Amino acid sequence: MKTFFFAVILIPLLSMKPLFAQVQDGVDIRKVQRVLTTLCYKPGPIDGLWGKRTANAVANFLADEKKDYDGNLDKSEAEFIFTRAAVINGLGKSEKCKSATSAEKNASKTQKIHFFDNGCCEIPDSTEWQPNDATLEYYYKKTANIRHQMFKINGSTNPRQFIKKIEQHPFIEREMATKTILSYLYYDDGTIVYDALPPSDRFEFKFDNSSYFPSHSMGKSITSYLVGHAICQGYISSVDEPIHDWPLMENTLYYGQPLIKLLNMQAGDTHVIKKYSGNFTQTRRNIHGNAPLLVAVQNPQELMNTKPKANAKYAYSNLTADVIFNYVMHRVGNDFEKFIKLFYQNKVGTEHPVYLWMNPLVRRSSASQLTDLTNQGAGQYGISATRYDLLRIAVTMMEDWQSDTCEGQYLKQLKKRSVSKNNKRERWDGSDRRYGNAEFGRLTRRYSGQFHSQVVGLENRDVFVMNGANGQQIAIDFENSRIVAIAAVKSHDYNTYRLGYQPIKFGRIR
Repeated sequence: MKTFFFAVILIPLLSMKPLFAQVQDGVDIRKVQRVLTTLCYKPGPIDGLWGKRTANAVANFLADEKKDYDGNLDKSEAEFIFTRAAVINGLGKSEKCKSATSAEKNASKTQKIHFFDNGCCEIPDSTEWQPNDATLEYYYKKTANIRHQMFKINGSTNPRQFIKKIEQHPFIEREMATKTILSYLYYDDGTIVYDALPPSDRFEFKFDNSSYFPSHSMGKSITSYLVGHAICQGYISSVDEPIHDWPLMENTLYYGQPLIKLLNMQAGDTHVIKKYSGNFTQTRRNIHGNAPLLVAVQNPQELMNTKPKANAKYAYSNLTADVIFNYVMHRVGNDFEKFIKLFYQNKVGTEHPVYLWMNPLVRRSSASQLTDLTNQGAGQYGISATRYDLLRIAVTMMEDWQSDTCEGQYLKQLKKRSVSKNNKRERWDGSDRRYGNAEFGRLTRRYSGQFHSQVVGLENRDVFVMNGANGQQIAIDFENSRIVAIAAVKSHDYNTYRLGYQPIKFGRIR
C-alpha cells in the first residue's frame, strides 16, 4: 500500500509545470526587483532570488505596459523594464544606462516613493522638483485606480446642472500645460467661470468630466459634513455627544470622548499614531488598505487599552478621521446605504458614481457585508469622484450655510468652535516655502472640525478649505458664493496663490 501510494502521488508531481514563471540566466534579478519596487509592483524583498512575488510583479508590470509576455523573463524583456521604468521615474532617456547603484542613489535623493500596504503609491509632496509628464501620468493612474474595496453610490437620476459662462485666461492655460494640476474649476455666484483640463496632447490619458480623482484628506471634510447630516437626521445627538454605545472601540482612547474633540483633531492620540501620518507609532503599520479598525483594537501595540493624552492640542491625525467615519457608519447602522444615497444622489445630485474607500475585512461573519464593514470598522474617510461631482459637494455645503439649514448651522458651529493650528506662516510669498508653492492648507490659521479655516489674507471672511494630499484643494467662500476646486497629482508645483487665492479674494485671476 505504501509503495502504491507513493507512486500515485509522485507521478503527478513530476509532470506538473513550475509553480511560477522562469527567468533566463544572466538577468539581473536584484535590479528587476529594485526597479519594480520603486514602481510599487511589490516584487518582495530585494534579494536577487526569483520567487513567486517577483514573477507576479514582472507579469503585472508588462501587462500594464501592454507588452506580450509568455511567463519567461529574458534579457530583452528585463531591459525593457529598466528602460520604461527610467522614463516613468523621470530619470530621462539619456540616463537609462546608469548602473543600478547610481540609479538607486538618484532615486533615494529625488524620487523616493511612499509605499502603502494597499499597494498604492504617491509622489511625495516634499519632492523639491516637478516630475516629468510621464511620471505625473503614471502616478495619476496609480491613485485613480486605487485597489481598495469600494462602496459604490450610483449617480443621481437628476444630477445637479451648472450654468457656464467660461472665461479664458493665459495664466490658467500655462499652468494646465506645464504644471502638476489636472483639473481646475472656479464657481462664482451660481456660474462656472473658469473650467480647465490639461491640453489634449499633453498626456496619453485623456482627461474629461468622467475622469476620477481620489480625494484624500478632502474626504475628511466630507466625512465631517456627513456627521452634520447624521446629527440633523437624529442618528447622533450633537457634536458634544461622547463616543459611546460602540463595542468595537470600548477599550480605546477614543471611547467616551466628545465628538468635537475628534473633529478638531484634539483626541490626544499622538502616542498611538504619528502626526501627519497614517502609520501607528509602535508597529509602523499603515492604517489604510490592509485591515479594518478591529485589527488595531485587538493589538496592544496599537489601540488596545489605550488612554488619551491629557489636555491635548490640535494634532493632525488620519486615524481620528477614520474613527469618525466609522462612528457615523455605526450610529446610522442598517440605514447607512439609504443615508449615503440620500446624501449623494438626492441632495448633492452627483452625475457619476462616487466610491467610498473601505479596508478589507478580517473575515465574513454575517450575511450582510454592510454589517461586517460596520462591525469591524472597515470604513475610510477617502472617496473617489469626478471633478464636477466634487464641486457639487462644495456647492451643496455653501447652500446649506447660506440657507441656514440644520446642516448649515452645524458648519457654523464648527467655525465657532475651531481651534488654533499654531501656524505661524505669514504670507503667500513668504520665504518659508521649503515645500514649493504655498497652498491653502499651509496658509490657514485654524481648524474647524475637519475643515481648514481663517485663510491668511482672508481672515475676516467665512472661508472653509478642504485640503488633501497631492494637491487636492477646494476653497469655499460662503460669504461671496465663490468656490475654487483643484485636482492635481502633486502638491506645491502649481500656483495656488493665483489659481485659488486670487479668485476667492477678488472674484477673478489678476
